[in-house]
Amino acid sequence: MMKRSFAVAGLLVLGSAAQSWAADSCGKETVVEPGDTISAIASRCDVSEGLILRANPRIDSSADLRVGQSVSLTGPMDKLSSMASSAGQQLSQAADNVGSRVKSSVEGFLNENPQLQSNIRDLGSRLGLSDGQQPAEVSLDPASPTPGTTVTVSATGLPKDSPVLIGGGNPGAAFTELDKARTTPDGTLQAAVKLPDDMNGERYQLSVRGEDGSWKAVAPPFDVRP
Repeated sequence: MMKRSFAVAGLLVLGSAAQSWAADSCGKETVVEPGDTISAIASRCDVSEGLILRANPRIDSSADLRVGQSVSLTGPMDKLSSMASSAGQQLSQAADNVGSRVKSSVEGFLNENPQLQSNIRDLGSRLGLSDGQQPAEVSLDPASPTPGTTVTVSATGLPKDSPVLIGGGNPGAAFTELDKARTTPDGTLQAAVKLPDDMNGERYQLSVRGEDGSWKAVAPPFDVRP
């Protein structure tokens, strides 16, 4: 028991030191700037890219960063994360063992639980992932607009009757929120969006995404022309 207490105390000390190190440069969080990437934030704040990803579960890549968004820099410690992952794997294995004795397949389990099957189907429908629906597609008219002009954003295959954000930015970097809209009951969208006058970089890309950041669909990038 004494050794275990020392081990936990050591983990807490290491965690405090790591968070203190981040606080010396950017504090416990930082605000996303135009053109930011996960790598740029990590360099600016003297933290690892892995810490940023662990501390912000909704961020999977630099394209998920929104200008003005607060990004947490106080993620969980590597060791605790590893312990949780290991525990999860053991639990999953235990569940598989139980499942193999009780059910011959996931399909059989769902067939005997129609309400659960219905709930899963309804969730997929809300996300635009079921009933043979095509993947989300976003197009622009004109396809290569110029800075400061208005472009028509059209999309299909989106979650139905849902609020969305329309953003723009350099491909693979932080996006700026340009407008808000709502999809139709059929999961489509058409919106007129005014582009910024100062579209920096050589390429620009518009995206449509859920307000909670749980999904996104992007239009083909286009060259920035004066």
